[in-house]
Amino acid sequence: MAKNSSARRPKTEPRLEDKYRINDEIWVRDNVRLIGEGYDGTVVHIAEARKMASEQGLDLVEINGRSSPPVMRICDFSKFIYEQKRNLKKNRQKNKPLKEIQLRVNIAQHDLETKLSQARKFIEEGSKVKVVLSMKGRELSRKDESKRAIYEFLASAQEFASAESIPKDEGNKTIAIIKAK
Repeated sequence: MAKNSSARRPKTEPRLEDKYRINDEIWVRDNVRLIGEGYDGTVVHIAEARKMASEQGLDLVEINGRSSPPVMRICDFSKFIYEQKRNLKKNRQKNKPLKEIQLRVNIAQHDLETKLSQARKFIEEGSKVKVVLSMKGRELSRKDESKRAIYEFLASAQEFASAESIPKDEGNKTIAIIKAK
């Protein structure tokens, strides 16, 4: 019986601990560059770097093994991994996706309120919202009148969001970005 290709296991990211080599796992034979507290790019032999790390009761961690000379850091490995994970988590929180809400020129009031509630939900989740007003045909010849819907939307959104950029025309669309206050 053939395997079901849709039943594949999801790919998982390798553990952060496996990304770095420490102490005896380091294969370098020559000089290394030490960075970190008290070491501003000092170049020493690998044996001396290991000796310095063991005297301080810390680990020698390979930061970049492909450079010449390889870059090492003397630090507590568990604390180093904790800080790396914390930084990754902060970066993920900052990089929330940009959500998009589409409007039309002749949008009904109830539909506009529904779009506002969607925007409020997206903003509460921490995302920015891109508001796009699409125009067709005769609406394009009367752009100033047609933009009424996006200005009305932005005015109503003032209670929970602020405009990051003013509405800009891009072809047959007008785009504005709003973010949390």
